[in-house]
Amino acid sequence: MQLDDSRIVAYFVRHGTTILNQQDAFRGPIDAPLDAEGIRDAHKVATLLEPIEVSYIFHSDKKRTKKTAEIISSHKPDVEVFANQNLSAWNVGDLGGKPKSEENIQVVEYHVEHPDVPIPGGESLNSFRERVRPLLQDAIEMGLHARIPPLLVVHSSVIHELGTMIGGNHEYTLVEPGGVAVAYVDKGKLDAEPIFRPRPETGLKRHEIVT
Repeated sequence: MQLDDSRIVAYFVRHGTTILNQQDAFRGPIDAPLDAEGIRDAHKVATLLEPIEVSYIFHSDKKRTKKTAEIISSHKPDVEVFANQNLSAWNVGDLGGKPKSEENIQVVEYHVEHPDVPIPGGESLNSFRERVRPLLQDAIEMGLHARIPPLLVVHSSVIHELGTMIGGNHEYTLVEPGGVAVAYVDKGKLDAEPIFRPRPETGLKRHEIVT
């Protein structure tokens, strides 16, 4: 899976689907487990990644990332697995579990356009970025210096941030549930791209592709 003339420094796996994905509802702070399709997603990506050497596996404290990480790690019994609550999705507070209706998306739109304002019951977009981006940077630094990439099992909102941070576009690294994006170095330049189950770019704003 090594990219031509480049070196992968970190893998980012989006967890498999949950019932809230199927209902097109906000996940965010809800601790929804993987559904049957999500379990299949996890096994598919675990099989894909089985021959790939990784240094560590990290995941958030949510059931959906933990289970995905456990299934991946079952194919890598010698790799240590760690939970980090700061890898959790953007906490959309009172919107958690609610449908992505036009009214609710307008709420997200407001908070994307006013990133210092917390979503009621949750956190601001900038607060989310302040806790997630250092972990993404640490993972990339780990892969750069150790030459064996770590693997992070994360949420779609974290994948959005990876794309924004490296590519300047929140859609830059988007993948479907169970998909994989990578950060890599090419001719001395850091870049990123989706490599498994990429989600085609739509040109929509972030609030229109909500977590």
